[in-house]
This record gives sequence, structure tokens and C-alpha cells, in this order.
Amino acid sequence: MPTAGRFSHDPGTRLPQRVALGVLLRSFPPALVDDVLDEVGRREQRQRLLPARLMVYFTLAMWIFRALPYELILAELLRDAPGLAPAVTPQEQASAAAIGRARRRLGVEPLRLLFEQGIPPAAVPAAAPFHHLRPLRLGELDVSMPATPANTSGFPGLAAAHPAGPPTARPARARSRLLIEGGSRRIIAAEVVGPDEAERLPDGVRAGDLLVTDEQPVSARLWSAVERLGAELLWPLPEATALGCATRLPDGSALAKLAAEDGSELVVRVLAGPGSRLLATSLLDHRAVPAGEIAELYEAHPAGPGFDGAGAYGHGDRLELRSKDPEMVRQELYAMLCVHLAIGELVDPNRGESACL
Repeated sequence: MPTAGRFSHDPGTRLPQRVALGVLLRSFPPALVDDVLDEVGRREQRQRLLPARLMVYFTLAMWIFRALPYELILAELLRDAPGLAPAVTPQEQASAAAIGRARRRLGVEPLRLLFEQGIPPAAVPAAAPFHHLRPLRLGELDVSMPATPANTSGFPGLAAAHPAGPPTARPARARSRLLIEGGSRRIIAAEVVGPDEAERLPDGVRAGDLLVTDEQPVSARLWSAVERLGAELLWPLPEATALGCATRLPDGSALAKLAAEDGSELVVRVLAGPGSRLLATSLLDHRAVPAGEIAELYEAHPAGPGFDGAGAYGHGDRLELRSKDPEMVRQELYAMLCVHLAIGELVDPNRGESACL
């Protein structure tokens, strides 16, 4: 049974973390959390030591108090928001194993729905849309997680960074694919993807969007899926990309045939980007969207791993997750997205001021 001293206030907890927790409680008030739990059928019919409402806030607090073990995260949360759960004696404090079981009972759906309800309504236009298009960035961020058998089988292609040590302590790398709205610079979708999922069109892209990717070989499958949806693409090309016969256009861009990764050919418009980089786009009409404006859009915020403060939730350009199975990994990711929505302005005070990506 845990001792009372084990759950005392951690003197190393910094004020910004406590402020961020307060912002979370205001952004996601208990009434909203209860509505979400009711919608997905997770609210208990009997009183528990770790009720579902408390566990929603616990998963959010995991990103605020990342250095603390489960028991101390719970202690910090109940210290600042004691009304989230019934009062208990020190002898009744939940163990890490009990907290883990309560996370599993909660599942992914409450966090997913809480995140989706926190995204600004689609009816509100992004700041300064680009030629009536909503710029979106599609990029990737490293994800570290325990290389357990469940994670390894659940995320094909998961690579262990250090083969030594027990599986639960061995860090492994996967990829988190992020979709970022250009006007608000908010992350509007994220998912861990395997190698066979990289060409799938991510959720959140719709007709009238301009999807800007990271540099990588062009995927004909993804390109075609975006076009079928009625969206557009801007794709930075890797060096030495082979282009077929090109027709020069008055604005300096060119119509060309581009060999995709699977060997098929795409008709694209190619233009000069920053430095010696070439950009390919599905915006074929140079009169409607001049090459210079496309290059300026890309250069204003080039594709890359620094996603507007997402690194604040990990180390540099890598997210660090502690979950040992895929469902809890996804729960952690949705919790991170909720935290990002709530406290993004604290992490990046300039977010939302840029009119471009």
C-alpha cells in the first residue's frame, strides 16, 4: 500500500506547469468533460476511486507533469483541483497499476471527442486564406515509446533505438503525422503511422484545402487522393528528382511530367522555391496563382519538424510517450492535442499572428 509521504507535493513542480493546469481546467470545464463521457458511454453508474472524469484530466496532466510518475501526477492534479474526485485517505491513494487500469477503462474516444470539440469551427475562415484555399501542412514528428510486443505489432515498422534492456524500458521510434492549419497554426489532426500508411490521405483534409507536404518522394496515391477530394498540393521535391518534358510558362514555372515513387507519371507545375529547392504543385494555372506567390507561401514557413511548440511536449523534435500498447499511445496523442489547443499560446505566443503557413 503506498505511503502518505509518497504523495506529498513535489517541491520541484514549476509555476508554469501549475498555470498550464489551470488553463486546461478552464479550457475543458467539468461540464464539457461530463457531456463527452456521456456521449461515448464512459460515465460510471457507481462511485469509483478513479472516476472517468478524473482520468480525462489525468491524461491531459501527463503532458504538463511529464517528468513525474503516475502517482505524483495524480497528487498534483488533486491538489489543484480537489473537486474532480471524492476525498480519500492516504491509505486509499491509487497505485500506478490502478491508474493504468483506469486509463484503459477510459479508452481513446473521450479524448478524441474532446479534441475534436476544441478545434475552431470550420465555418470560421482561416486568417488570410491563400487564393480562397486553406493552407494545411502535412508533416511528421518522431515518436518515442516503449518497444513492447504490443507496440511493435500494433505499429509495423517500429524501430528500436537501443536494442539492449528490457522491452518496457527500451525506446523505440515511430512517426506521428501531423496536420496543421496554416491560418491558426493549430494542429488539427495527428496519428502514429506505419510505413504502409504513409500514402493514405489523412483525416481533416477537405475540398478547398492546399496541402503542403514535407520533402519526400512524390506519392501518386496521395497526390491522386487529394485531387479527387477537390484539394490542391504543394510538394517540395527531393534533390535530383527527374522531370519529363517541360513547357515553360510566362511566370517562370513550368508544366512537366513527374515520375512518382511507384513509377507512374503525374502532370504537375514545377517552380523554384527557396535556395535551389524545386516545388511541385497541382495548381496548374499560372494566371490564377503566380509562381512567386506560391514560393512566398512556402518560404514563409517551410515544411519541417518544428511544429509550433509541439516539441515543448517532448524533447526537441521528438514526442516521448510512455504507453505500452497502441490504444494508450493514441490516447496520449489525443491528450497532447487537447493540451496544445488549450495552452498553445503559452508555448508559442506568436501563434495565430502569421497569415501564412
